[in-house]
Amino acid sequence: MKSSVVAFSRALPQRCDIAVTEVDAVQPSSVSLPGVGDSSHSVVTLESVVLNASSLLVSNVRARASGYYGKPGVHSPGYLKLVGGSSLYVRYCSFEDYTHLLYAYSLSLSDHSVLAVLNNTMSAGMSFLFQLSGYSVSDHSVLRVVGNRGPVSYAIFMYNSWSVQQSSWLDWRDNDVGAGEMFYHLASAPISVDNSSAVTLTGCKMGSTGVSRSLLKHADAGYKFTAGCLTVAGKVLTAAEMGRNGIDKVTTVAACGECTKDGDCFGALTTAVRGCKCECASGGHGDVCAPAPVPVGPVPVPSPPSPPPPPAFGECVSDVVYPEVTQAVGSGLSWLCYRNVTFSGGA
Repeated sequence: MKSSVVAFSRALPQRCDIAVTEVDAVQPSSVSLPGVGDSSHSVVTLESVVLNASSLLVSNVRARASGYYGKPGVHSPGYLKLVGGSSLYVRYCSFEDYTHLLYAYSLSLSDHSVLAVLNNTMSAGMSFLFQLSGYSVSDHSVLRVVGNRGPVSYAIFMYNSWSVQQSSWLDWRDNDVGAGEMFYHLASAPISVDNSSAVTLTGCKMGSTGVSRSLLKHADAGYKFTAGCLTVAGKVLTAAEMGRNGIDKVTTVAACGECTKDGDCFGALTTAVRGCKCECASGGHGDVCAPAPVPVGPVPVPSPPSPPPPPAFGECVSDVVYPEVTQAVGSGLSWLCYRNVTFSGGA
């Protein structure tokens, strides 16, 4: 696909399942969107979209922004609302030379809905998730940013307030931004968590947290904040070091490899955790017991197999011009190989 955009606008039909999968795209220029009055460099554009009891899956997209430093791979420039058990999943995608993986200007998740950004990669860019206006996650809803990789500036760009209420969950696990920061976080952009909701921040790798003050600005008694196994500049932070890096008000410090009901699962719909596997109550779906069904789609593209190791008892001569060495096979040396070697051609 070249210079094409899949665009959705306004309220989508109720109780429908939509999938954008297996896309290989090059975007050398912007595309005009008829009826929207805008143009887009993105692969998927959501123009003031409402999902009601529906699902939208963006999966296995490989996209390259050719000739310019691109805009978001998935772009929601207006409001994005998920209600009535809806879900939006962006997973197993690869974006090259895009600024953001998902740009969601304003977001509202309510009534058992899920937004999940899972296991994607970026070659560079600013963020995995970019926010400008307020985010609201309420009434047994879940926002997940998990398992994303790439040398971006920030995993999550937080420009405005976040509200997590009524048994809802923010799940931020296992993201790797290399030398970047986990958050761009304004002091005037608080995260508010009520007494029935939870936040997880574990297993992430970063150059710094990007948080100079407390990440949670308001938390009611009874909230749950699980944090730990955070690697900053190659070092796993202790609980005290997390606090000095703005990750304070933690209720459970998670060790690497440890699994808990409220840290690794949607606790409101999880009965137990056994062997790091969430056991779901009625209404729980998928590996974390999410409140909405997980969209069915293609599995991730497998990585190419590693070359087999050479047999034992051998030796290779590599990257040498006119090797002035003598090698003899025998005396325990059962094989000999040359890689990227230039020979003189003499006798």
